[in-house]
Amino acid sequence: MLNMHYLDNAATSWPKPEAVYQTADKFMREIGANPGRSGHCLAKQADTIVEETRELLAEFFGAPDPKLVTFTFNGTDGLNLVIKGLLAPGDHAITSNIEHNSVSRPLRRLEQQGVDVTYLQADANGLLFAEDLAPLLRPETKLVIMSHASNVLGAVQDVAALAKVAHQNGALFALDAAQTAGHQPIDMQALGIDILVVPGHKGLLAPYGTGAVISLRDAGILPWRDGGTGIKSDSRMHPNELPYRLEGGTLNAAGIAGLGAAIKFINAEGLTNIAAKESNDMQQLLACLQAEERITIYGPRSAAERAGLVAFNVAGLSSAELGQQLNDDWRVAGRPGLHCSPLSHRAVGTFPDGSYRLSPGYFTTPNAIESVCAAIRQICREQ
Repeated sequence: MLNMHYLDNAATSWPKPEAVYQTADKFMREIGANPGRSGHCLAKQADTIVEETRELLAEFFGAPDPKLVTFTFNGTDGLNLVIKGLLAPGDHAITSNIEHNSVSRPLRRLEQQGVDVTYLQADANGLLFAEDLAPLLRPETKLVIMSHASNVLGAVQDVAALAKVAHQNGALFALDAAQTAGHQPIDMQALGIDILVVPGHKGLLAPYGTGAVISLRDAGILPWRDGGTGIKSDSRMHPNELPYRLEGGTLNAAGIAGLGAAIKFINAEGLTNIAAKESNDMQQLLACLQAEERITIYGPRSAAERAGLVAFNVAGLSSAELGQQLNDDWRVAGRPGLHCSPLSHRAVGTFPDGSYRLSPGYFTTPNAIESVCAAIRQICREQ
């Protein structure tokens, strides 16, 4: 519905840049071939587009080699690849108590198979601290994995400090950047991120079914999917070279073409400009919410300390009731509930009902923000 005020970009960004629609459509209509699978010109053209996007992602996130960029089908796919491809019974992993199910559920499954998992506790605003991480590390700790920013509390972590402590104890540091990739600069080498997992469909403004696992070096992630890769077809074993080791089967090449177009769009607009625009939107939303006595906000009070989302509750209304009212009466698209992160809601005391989340994006207009604020003010002053 084009007349909706869409503030659900933390779930998926919408709309996409026009170039993304055009590029994905052109790929499907004019190329359509399977990259790396045949010697004809269309297959070669498809492969060129996929490899160009790999190079764009490596440069965008500060990875040293495009071969260290593995395409996935979303963030969940990438996180499962990392967690299940690195950890074995007897290993120890550390995560936090405010993770998305895409981190906590794979780890929980591995706990049942003999992997030991420790949960670093966040403070009331959702912040994690390196000094709290240090005592949790052990000689057998193989992986520290956590979100750059909680999709409920929005708090942005001091990644460099956390990664430094992990490295001092010989552990790999992996980051789920679902809520920050495309919203703010991420330089893997500067921050010490060994493995970065990003979805394409959120802040990177790309189509569904895209994402990537990006590494600083070959961390030894084992594949959990074997099959065709277009190389070494004579071997009975899946190839060991990156990225083919982790890319069994046909890629979402049209989506990857759209992802490449999205990265080019972000580069042209300027990531600093995008971050500044979204920060201004958040400041406006936070000011509106903080002015209402019936509203409880979760996470940092300042836009400078959080990603582009805010979760809150209105006294006297469940998050579902608030969401329904905003949808039906005010044409506002946000998200009520647990946001696939029950751990976060348990941490702040909003489980099992959850909270209502608003998340503006780069294409959110000032009129949309003001309309949402007007709706919230009206709802809070009723009854």
